[in-house]
Amino acid sequence: MFTQYMNNPLLINPSYAGSYGDLNFSGIFRKQWVGFDWQPTTTTFSIHSPFRNYKVGIGATFINDKIGPVQQTGIYFDYAYHIIFGNNAHLSLGLKTGFNYYQKDLYNLIMSDPIDKWIEMNPLSSKFMFNTGVGGYYYTEKYFVGFSIPKLIRNSFSDKDDTYQLVGKEERHMFFTGGGIFKVNSILKIKPSTMIRVVNGSPASVEITGTAILYDKFWMGLMYRFQDAVAVHVRMQVNPRFQLAYSYDLTNSRLRSYNFGSHEIFVSYTFTKKGQRILSPRYF
Repeated sequence: MFTQYMNNPLLINPSYAGSYGDLNFSGIFRKQWVGFDWQPTTTTFSIHSPFRNYKVGIGATFINDKIGPVQQTGIYFDYAYHIIFGNNAHLSLGLKTGFNYYQKDLYNLIMSDPIDKWIEMNPLSSKFMFNTGVGGYYYTEKYFVGFSIPKLIRNSFSDKDDTYQLVGKEERHMFFTGGGIFKVNSILKIKPSTMIRVVNGSPASVEITGTAILYDKFWMGLMYRFQDAVAVHVRMQVNPRFQLAYSYDLTNSRLRSYNFGSHEIFVSYTFTKKGQRILSPRYF
């Protein structure tokens, strides 16, 4: 889960690879539910660039996710093919492939049942899990829409011959995104965006974000995630190549009494060839 998904859509949609127009490196660090025991912590790094006269995009993403005794580390590679239409609209179709390394360490658990045989027999385990995903992304100078399923294969976290534990699987998550940019005057622009996250066995997650952009340098906005959290986010275009952003989520679900919110930091740097101009800022 990322509050600032709109700053780096490559994390959830492979078709974004290369659409930035230049070689770009981005990172997001998220500390969720601060004060909560075993708070989820996520660290990501991604890099992508266009090739073949902007017809192809290639990228790579590293992600490490920790929650309690479980840790997952993933490396994924992204490929996107870009179709450019006459009205300066772009359609990108993408493929994501890679693997997760799943680790479970139950030594530090406090057992409520002192004869829990499952924990005694399975204190440590790890597993490599290959996966692949798809995505589509259509954007113009004024709006964008996207759809993706980053993981199509429902890998099992358990060994088939292990009868002591329930079989958990990687569920398919479907992401629907959209947004636009509206110029109010020479100083102010407004960027609304939304994301819908759908997964089997859970209610759909819906986020609505509104961002005000001042002088194309300062970004300030609010996000509302239905039945979960409200967030504020700020972003600064330090120079044409470097961006820095921060967001804070305040939980409004039943968990609000047990944590102090979630923090997320985003950094981005764009590399260009000597003498090459960079289009800054990029709204999508």
